[in-house]
Amino acid sequence: MKHLNIVAHRGASGLELENTATSIERALRLNVSAIELDLRLTKDDKLAVCHDSDLARIANDPRKVRGLTLKELKKVKLIDGSSILSLPEALQIVGKMPVILELKDGDSARLLLKELRNFPHSNVSVASFKLNELALLRSLAPAMQLYALELTKPFESIQLASMLDLDGIGLNFWLLNPLTYHFAKRRKLKIYVFTLNRKLVAKFIGKMYPTVALCTDHPEWFIAPSNKLKHGKGEQ
Repeated sequence: MKHLNIVAHRGASGLELENTATSIERALRLNVSAIELDLRLTKDDKLAVCHDSDLARIANDPRKVRGLTLKELKKVKLIDGSSILSLPEALQIVGKMPVILELKDGDSARLLLKELRNFPHSNVSVASFKLNELALLRSLAPAMQLYALELTKPFESIQLASMLDLDGIGLNFWLLNPLTYHFAKRRKLKIYVFTLNRKLVAKFIGKMYPTVALCTDHPEWFIAPSNKLKHGKGEQ
């Protein structure tokens, strides 16, 4: 398989616990195009790297992320023995690797921009289902790469992304077809699809839609050994 435009979903989450330091570091050792991570608000209005609204799946703890301070969250032991990362901790690990940050909660945009001031050399894009957050980011950070996410209605998402002057869309991979691809390309929107963990489907999409990025839990499946790259922390 030729080298595809691969985004490591929640880090290399098929190999390590998602959204953790080890999953990010594992993804960095591969020649991925970008790493995707999820952000949620804590009780004290910090941004924590976590997908779910609660800790049940990653820590066997039913408490909500929004109900705990960042300090309290950091004390929770995850199922792999690690702890939840703050956004600054994650960005420190990511270094200059392109990263897509998915905003899971409303009222996150201003806080995100505040945190990013301390990382002027980070290569950050933002994705979200919350269009109001993306609209606010577009007004406050005109140069930022922004992606509208969609699960079921691709054409509506493409129209709204175009109206909001966003840079692209993220779609469930089964929504991608020649019509949606053409519709998005006409509006000069970039596309990435999620979450693609089927080798044959990835090969087909890579052939039919060469400019589409593939977001996957298993980036190692889609990268030829000769294209793998070892990133030491000093090389980022």
